[in-house]
Amino acid sequence: MKWINTYILLLCLTASSAFAGSTKRYEFEWKDINTREVVRWEGDTAIVNPRSSITELDCSIKINNRDIDAAIESFGIPKSWTTFTYTSEDDLQKKQVSLQKKAARRGIKMSDDMKSYVIDYQWVIDQSSRELRDAAKDIRSIARRKGYRSRRELVGAFASFVQSLEYRLPPNNRIDDNGKEIITIGAIMPIEVLTNQWGDCDSKSMLFATLVRSIDLTEVVFIVKHEHVFAAVDVIPEPEDQTIRYKGDDWVLIELTDAWPIGRVPEEHIECIDQKQFEIVGLH
Repeated sequence: MKWINTYILLLCLTASSAFAGSTKRYEFEWKDINTREVVRWEGDTAIVNPRSSITELDCSIKINNRDIDAAIESFGIPKSWTTFTYTSEDDLQKKQVSLQKKAARRGIKMSDDMKSYVIDYQWVIDQSSRELRDAAKDIRSIARRKGYRSRRELVGAFASFVQSLEYRLPPNNRIDDNGKEIITIGAIMPIEVLTNQWGDCDSKSMLFATLVRSIDLTEVVFIVKHEHVFAAVDVIPEPEDQTIRYKGDDWVLIELTDAWPIGRVPEEHIECIDQKQFEIVGLH
């Protein structure tokens, strides 16, 4: 007797709007927390020299609305893909492999056990670099006009820019123009984070990585722990920096959801690193 099973794919959640027209200019103002003078740290609290100042930056960025539309439409998979029938274990495996290949072309990876999805960070950043290269150049230019010279100072300008955007959780899916439900695993594309001016930990981390990598400013890796993502950059550590060892070097940690200076992250992150409760996701 021929038998048929239904395969339902579980979704691994990690911790859109479309525009019409041609281009739009977006205005940003933010403070670079890296420019204040920290006397010492008491746990997660910075004791700051009250006479020190903090650099304020502002930038005008022009974005092509068609690029926003294209980015939104490129990311995520139809929910209908996640349920299918199969007649044998061999048939199931073939359909899983086919689904894996289709999802990979839309920024989604299947987990090793082929039962859940995760965001393909590399795909998202590669897809987004061209559209955001000019924005990255604009941010770099305004920082240089403010006197930023070293690579670390420029990385700080980008980190504080992304940190200044509102922290907000994106929905787990969106509805496309045809009324279909598209699964996005609770993430949005970097150009959406920029134009919406909000995102969550992985969406903001992907924006940061896209910006700095698009102009070859620094290499970035992601540190993934339970329901959270933060980053590390390949810059020369300063004596008080918190770092992580990767490929034989000490990479400097950055938290991008809120205003934390380069080389300083919440103590709970360091505890997870000490307890080896994390994964490093390399970008190449």
